[in-house]
Amino acid sequence: NNFAIEPLCPKMAFFAIIIGFFSYMENTQTPQTTAPNPLEQPILLSWQAPVIAKQERSHQWYVIGGSIVVVGAAYGIITGSWPFTIVVLLCGAMYYLMRDHVPPLKTINIRESGVQLEERFLRWEDMSGFWFIPTPTYIELHFASSVPRQPDLMIQTGTQDIMQLRLLIGAHIPELTDKRESLLDVFIRIAKL
Repeated sequence: NNFAIEPLCPKMAFFAIIIGFFSYMENTQTPQTTAPNPLEQPILLSWQAPVIAKQERSHQWYVIGGSIVVVGAAYGIITGSWPFTIVVLLCGAMYYLMRDHVPPLKTINIRESGVQLEERFLRWEDMSGFWFIPTPTYIELHFASSVPRQPDLMIQTGTQDIMQLRLLIGAHIPELTDKRESLLDVFIRIAKL
């Protein structure tokens, strides 16, 4: 068994030279400086609060909700709309099963370069403003994203001083005082959904 090394064909030699050139260039380039990690910057303010409020639903709420589910399911059966019936029953079951759910606490950090909610980070440049929505039992802090298709960031303020938050955040982005709670959010809060 005699193994002979065959000479490289011209195409293979060309590719070997190109690959060698790019390897050489990669190893000889000066290291590029990277931007500082915004999550390594000092925290200016930090607190924990739920993203959504825990709704206290009374016995009367469950009676009214159960009645709506029964009427909706009956309507679906009478009209022959089985998908509607199934959706109504599943919604009713979901609310019943979630009755003792307590929203988890999330950590929010205000940093030099932006706002961090758990793993999500928004830079000040990517936000168009902030606003507060006071409700009878809590105050929500909203950050409006200026990045297309990125949802706004929302969290409760917990025990934080609103004036301190307003001054700290207002130094980076404007407060949108004309923003109000949407009609859908008002309905969800009042109906305790």
